[in-house]
Amino acid sequence: MTTAEEYRLLGFDDADREAAEAFTPDAAVVKDLADQIRAAIGKLGSEPEFRMPEDARNSVQAYLDTVPDIRAYHSSRGIPDDISWASLADLGQQLKVSRRTHGEYSLETHWWLTNFWVGNLYSLGRLQYMLFQVTEDQPVPGTETGEWIIGVHIPETGPLTPELVDDSFQQAREFFPRHFPEYPVKTANLWSWLIDPYLLDNLPQDSNMVKFGRRFTPYGTPNDSQDSAIFFTFRTHGTDHLDELPQDTRLQRLVVGRIKDGGTWQSGYGYLKL
Repeated sequence: MTTAEEYRLLGFDDADREAAEAFTPDAAVVKDLADQIRAAIGKLGSEPEFRMPEDARNSVQAYLDTVPDIRAYHSSRGIPDDISWASLADLGQQLKVSRRTHGEYSLETHWWLTNFWVGNLYSLGRLQYMLFQVTEDQPVPGTETGEWIIGVHIPETGPLTPELVDDSFQQAREFFPRHFPEYPVKTANLWSWLIDPYLLDNLPQDSNMVKFGRRFTPYGTPNDSQDSAIFFTFRTHGTDHLDELPQDTRLQRLVVGRIKDGGTWQSGYGYLKL
């Protein structure tokens, strides 16, 4: 049974903790996901491909049930408690985002949390990093197929100030050699609409977002990501109600204005050397 302190460390607010405690899970469905998680812990290199419950609230219960398992793995790697809990606290963060999007206890991104629960993904200061291997069909400049690198992910936890980003990258440079020495990493990559050239060229060049995006050298072919721009800016989906979206910030106006002008937001690829 999850304790009140564990809920706090996992980032739950009161509303989601109360909802999780009140929910009656499907025991068989929860066990199926929990068994898959336990079998995959420590098998690093790619994102898990699990059978996910139709009702994501069952996924939440499976994550709660397997906290001791992933915590034991973190301990076996010598990962400090603060980093372990900060990483697993993305569960509570994703619940908050889902509640803000849908207005109720839910977990839209329940598949995403599997990366934390098998030991692939870690929160180090402002950013998160996923340990994975380069594949032949998704090459990264300056790396070889099979080489280990870290993928950068940007949680919604505050501003991307250069100081916080510098500190996070420094933590990553120290964390992975110390706790995963058999997986040497020299490169980080990013796939995000935040490095769409249109965004980088049309926001103020001294903005935190642009300074962050300019750290990465572009490569590969961008993907159309209209919904990503809408979702991550406004926490809603679709383009049917553009006139109802807030236009309080330059970013909000830029996102809506490009779509109204017939443009399409894209997620680009970028890399940097650690």
